Amino acid sequence: MFSGFVGIDWSGARGPRQPGIQVARARPGRAAPLTILPTGARHWGRDTVHDWLLSETEGNGGGAPILVGIDFAFAHPFIDEGAYYPGLADAPRDPAALWARVEAESMNDPHLYGGAMFAAPCFADYYLSPRNHGAPLYRSRRRLTELAARDSARAPSPTFKAIGADNVATGSMAGMRLIHALRAALGPRLAVWPFDEVTPADGLAMVLVEIFPSYYFHRAGFNPARNAAADPAFMNGALAAYDSRGVGQDFVPRGADADEADAIISAAALRWFAGKDGAWAAPPAAGLEGWIFGVPGRDD
Repeated sequence: MFSGFVGIDWSGARGPRQPGIQVARARPGRAAPLTILPTGARHWGRDTVHDWLLSETEGNGGGAPILVGIDFAFAHPFIDEGAYYPGLADAPRDPAALWARVEAESMNDPHLYGGAMFAAPCFADYYLSPRNHGAPLYRSRRRLTELAARDSARAPSPTFKAIGADNVATGSMAGMRLIHALRAALGPRLAVWPFDEVTPADGLAMVLVEIFPSYYFHRAGFNPARNAAADPAFMNGALAAYDSRGVGQDFVPRGADADEADAIISAAALRWFAGKDGAWAAPPAAGLEGWIFGVPGRDD
């Protein structure tokens, strides 16, 4: 169904370029995913990722769509308290409204930066951020997909956490702006799973899914802590778990935290999971909270 599988290790950092953004693409088959470098620049930026993704959809000639996985939370927890922002009147009640609100609060910031949410009236107190260390409405809430990921391998940090090394919120706010922009540009040619139905319909150019690279390593029995993924033997063992050929013995991943390795394992995992019927099944809660692609579903 797919012509290619793109794994993107994301970043929410301020600025036009982020060294932590890395992009890898796997073709159908078993070949090792290949790193995609930005044109005319040393590092990717969120703007250039957006533009490159649009160019990829234009270049597929009406053929099979590409499956793109990006490492950020597509929505906040909802099921636990019946709201993204409990107690807030007129709060967004579905993912599209959440993405639109993040865009509305952040539209004056360039490069798809989403940090304006952490200072926005009504929203700031929900986020534990550098602006608000004592956020009175912050709680360590979890989406159902994060609970399911924890049960089977490893879970990401809470989506409202915008501080520390395990900061999830900053990248997610920027990512929600990216989704909003891609939907505006592509319309029905884009399916954002699991919110949109994924069918091999004429005109579908891209399917976008949420990924968590660390989960794919841990699921395969490999702990990528302390730059372990910089070791070609480690990387090849993890890739083999997803029926992929390995990297060369001279492999040295780009990025301060082996970010290129995250993109590569994600592209391989996308290719592997895409052919599994169970990977496309998610519980009803996923329609409000999103779901990490490849994480087994759960009903509670």
